[in-house]
Amino acid sequence: MIKVAMIGAGSMVFSRNLTGDILSYPAFHHSSIYYMDIDSDRLSAALAWGRRVAAGIGAKPTIDGSTSLSAALQDADAVIIMIQVGGFGSTLLDFEIPRKYGLNFTIADTTGPGGLFRALRTYPVLVQLCRAIQKHCPDALVINYTNPMSMNMGVFVDQGISRVVGLCHSVQGTADRITWYLGLPPGSLSFECAGINHMAGFLSLRHNGVDQYPRLFNCAQNPEVTKHDRLRFDLLERLGFFMTESSEHHAEYNPWYIPHGPKSISRYEVPLDEYLRRCDTSETEFAALMKSANDHTPLPHTPSPEYGAKVIHAYFCGAPEIVYGNMPNHGAITNLPAQTIVETPTMVGRGIIRLTAVGNLPLPLLGYIQPHVLGHDFFLQAVKTGNRDCIYQACMFDPLTASMLTPDQITAMCDELILAHGQSIPSLQRRILHASAISPFDPPTAEQLIAARRASRKA
Repeated sequence: MIKVAMIGAGSMVFSRNLTGDILSYPAFHHSSIYYMDIDSDRLSAALAWGRRVAAGIGAKPTIDGSTSLSAALQDADAVIIMIQVGGFGSTLLDFEIPRKYGLNFTIADTTGPGGLFRALRTYPVLVQLCRAIQKHCPDALVINYTNPMSMNMGVFVDQGISRVVGLCHSVQGTADRITWYLGLPPGSLSFECAGINHMAGFLSLRHNGVDQYPRLFNCAQNPEVTKHDRLRFDLLERLGFFMTESSEHHAEYNPWYIPHGPKSISRYEVPLDEYLRRCDTSETEFAALMKSANDHTPLPHTPSPEYGAKVIHAYFCGAPEIVYGNMPNHGAITNLPAQTIVETPTMVGRGIIRLTAVGNLPLPLLGYIQPHVLGHDFFLQAVKTGNRDCIYQACMFDPLTASMLTPDQITAMCDELILAHGQSIPSLQRRILHASAISPFDPPTAEQLIAARRASRKA
C-alpha cells in the first residue's frame, strides 16, 4: 500500500511503462500511484493510459493526478522524477545558437553546451522540487530519470536529498546489444560496468564463465556487425572497452569524429541533429496518443528494461536486487573524487541502496570521462556562486567544443545562450574583473525557432 509519485508523468509512454512495471508486482496491486505534470492535457491522457494498463494487469491501484506538486508529494513513499524543463523550444536554442559558431550536435542532452544549458534550466525546478520533498515526504525514496543525469544528481545531493538514486537504461540496453552482437541467448551475459552515466565501460563480459571480449573484438572486424554501431566499435578498438549509450551519443563526447568533417561523419554514420528529428517525430506521436486517451480498453503490459520498479520492490519488500545506479562515488571507484556522481553496480535491499566497490578504473576509461567529470563540477560551482566564468570554462574544457571553437567564440556562444534562455536559468555574472564586457546579442526566441522548424518540415 505504498504511494508512488511520478513527477513529469505527461511523458506518457514512460509513465505508462513504469506504472505497468510497478503494478506487475502483486505486492503493489493496491498501491497508490499519483501523476503530476504542469500540462493538464498531457496529465489527463497519461492518467487514462495508466488506468488502462492497470486494468490489463488485473491490478486495482488508486491512480490519481494533479498539476499540484504538493498534492503529488504529500506522504509519498517513492518519488520518480522524469521532467524536461523548457521543452522543444529550449532544445532548439541549444542546437541552433552553437550551430552559428560552427558547432553541431547529435543529441546534446548529457554534456557540452547542450547538456550544460539543459542542466542550467533544470536547476531552479530541481531546487523547488527538493524543498517540496523535504516538506511533504522527507523519508521518501527518490528516483531520478531526468537528464543530464550526473549534473542533476549533483543538485539533489547538494540540496540534502540523501535517499536518491539516478536510473538510466544505457547499461542494460547496451548489455542486450552486446548479447545480440555475440549471438548469445537473451539475458545470458554476465558483466561488470563502471564509469559515469552514458560513459561507463564494460570491465568484464562473460558467458558461462568464459571471457567474451575476444569474441567482441572479432565482431569489430565484421562489417555486418559493426554497421549497427560503427562508432562504438571504433571506440572499442581505441579504448579497449565497449561503452554504454549509443554511437550517436558518443559522437559528441570526444573530439575524434565530428570535428574532422563530412568524410569522418559519413564513415562513422554520425547522425547530426538526431535529437531534433526525434522531437519532430514525438510531436506527431503525441497527437496520436492524445486521440487514443479516451479508449478504455485494458492494455496488456510487456515489462520494460527500466530499473525503477525493481528498485522500488527491493527497497520496500526486501527482495535484493543488483542494478546500475548513479550516486555519489564515496570510494566505489577509487581513482575518482568522492563527490563525483558515478554509475556502478548498485545493491538495493529493504531500506538500503548503495554502490558496490569497483576499484580503479582502467586508465583509458579514466582519461575518456575525466573532462566530463570536470564539467559537472563547473556546473555545480556556477549555480552555487552565480559565476558566469564557470560556464565559459566548462565549455572550454569540453572535448568537442574545444576542438571546434576558439576561446573567444566559446565566450560569445555562451553569452548568447545565456541571454536567449533568460530567466529560465540562474543569474550568472562575470567574476574575472579584468575580462571584457559582454557583447550585445539579439538571439532568436524559442518560439521563432519552433515556427521556422515546423515551416521547413512542411516545405
